[in-house]
This record gives sequence, C-alpha cells and structure tokens, in this order.
Amino acid sequence: MSGLDVTGVRFGYRRRPVLEGVDLSVAQGAFCALLGPNGSGKSTLTKVIARILKPAAGTVSFGGRDLLRMPRREHAKVVSYVPQSSAAPFELTVREAVMLGRTPHTGLRPSARDRSVVEAAIDRLGLGAFAVRRLSELSGGQAQRVLIARALAQEPRVLLLDEPTSALDLRYQIETLQIVRSVTREEGVTALIAIHDLDHAAHFCDQAVLLSGGRIVADGPPARAFDAAVLSDVYGLQVRVEHRGGGVEVRPAALDGASGE
Repeated sequence: MSGLDVTGVRFGYRRRPVLEGVDLSVAQGAFCALLGPNGSGKSTLTKVIARILKPAAGTVSFGGRDLLRMPRREHAKVVSYVPQSSAAPFELTVREAVMLGRTPHTGLRPSARDRSVVEAAIDRLGLGAFAVRRLSELSGGQAQRVLIARALAQEPRVLLLDEPTSALDLRYQIETLQIVRSVTREEGVTALIAIHDLDHAAHFCDQAVLLSGGRIVADGPPARAFDAAVLSDVYGLQVRVEHRGGGVEVRPAALDGASGE
C-alpha cells in the first residue's frame, strides 16, 4: 500500500494565502516532521489533511484513497488528529475521553475489544494513575497526553499531531516522540508532526519537511534536508548544521561565537 500523498494543495484565509501548491509524499510507516517558523503553514497543512479546513485546490490521498471525499466516518477510521489543546468536555474522565477515539468503530455500546484498545492507549501514555480523574483536574501536559491516547485508540493509519509537545516538559516530550516513532515502526502508521524543535525532528523523524511562506523549501531525511543556508534564510538566524555519526544537529552560530559568514 502506498502512503500519504498531498498534491497541489492551496489554502488561504480570505485574501491571505497560507498554503500555495503544496506537494508532499510520506511513505507508509514513516514519521515526518513539518517544520518552519510561525505562519509558515505547517499547522494549516495538518488541518487540511484532517478535514478541519477545506482546501481551495488540491488532493489528499492515502493508499490510493481520496481522503477529502470519503465519508466522514470512514475518514475517521483512517486519520486521527491531535490538536494543540483539548476540545473534550472537562467533565469527562480520562478513560471516557480516550474512549471517544473508538467512536468511528463502535456500535451502540463499546465492545470488549474497544475497552481493551482504550486501556492499552492509556497505559502507553502513562495515564493509568489518572484514568478516573476528570480532565478539569489535569495539568495542561497531562491533558495533552490524553489527546494523544485518544488518537491512538482510534487505531488510525495516518496520525496527525499539531505541536503536541508544546505543553509537555522535556521528559514527556521525549517519551511522546518515542511512542509515536514506535507506533510508526511497529504498526506501520504514517505520522506527521508539526513541531518547532529541529533537533527533536532530526533525532526521531525519518523525514523532515521545511515550509516557508506556504511552500515546501526542503524535503528529505533530516541529514539531507537540514541545510545551513536554507535554515538560516527561513528562520532569519545564522545556524550551523553539524553531521555526527549519521545524525545531524542544528545550533545557532552565535552559540559558538561564529559570525555565520
């Protein structure tokens, strides 16, 4: 089965273009980072794929199936989306909120398998101790982990994450990225994450896509996509890219006293 294909996607708010002819392919089972400064279009792209926003032009498909035209329930069986903040009612418990991820699959009531999938997602995100707590009792970082657990409970083939680590401390940032990477590798899920941290993207992701002004300016494995001149131009900051042991590290030139010239 082929992976996720985005072709010619354009989107804008009234007269302000945000995405301008985006073409992107992500292989099945790959973990792809969407990078770029604020306003570059990375969050908008995840929302178009999630069908939260309707593009002015273009197509989005997975495994040859048109994601933008399939029935909503079928789309929800293929694609799950983790927003930057919770939209679940605060009176729900953690377990109830995660169970919402089973909605595309359940009938009138959850089955034993539905409950098993939910408990596995709760355990995977380290939320077992909070399962009966209400969302209103959780910290922002805990609530964000609930959203990720809910998305995993959906058992998607495409997992979209819009800056999911922004509310997490360093430990849970790393654990979350490790979980997503394991899901892609063990279950063949295609994952896209809008993220700011270039080094996290380099370490955990198979593919790095850099957006600027609504267009893709770099795409490939991080070690190839991270070019010092391109990154410096996009972010307006002189950076150095260091290749070490097959990996890559990005650092502002000012940290080592270099002028970047």
